[in-house]
Amino acid sequence: MVYAQETVLQMSNPIWQWNWDTRRRVSLLMGGEKTQGKPGVVVRAGKRDIVDTGRLLDSMTEPRVVRDQNSITLEIVWKAPYSGKVLRGGDYGVYTPPGQSNAVSMPNRPARNWIEAAFENKPPLDVFANIWRGGA
Repeated sequence: MVYAQETVLQMSNPIWQWNWDTRRRVSLLMGGEKTQGKPGVVVRAGKRDIVDTGRLLDSMTEPRVVRDQNSITLEIVWKAPYSGKVLRGGDYGVYTPPGQSNAVSMPNRPARNWIEAAFENKPPLDVFANIWRGGA
């Protein structure tokens, strides 16, 4: 399915602005640096992808077509509990990073809308016209 593949590409595209550093157990394709006395690596703020731990990416369901009396809809769901917050941005609440005892407040996070980016990169009219013409 074109949009399932394209959303994965958009999530993995290092175009999303992060205004904060992130500590991870391992770094996924974005480098990262070890710091003295702390586990894992720190990935610095800046442009990067939104595949932080992989949980958001792995939570994507198989695309399905939903039909009712008036419409046909393509449905892809991301089941990670924070997927809506990543998509729309806003207040992430209070978070305790792994291996730390102090909670961190995470207000005003920017939206990183990988779905809109997928539609911008693969406009639906072009995709469906290609399918109707017998393309892939």
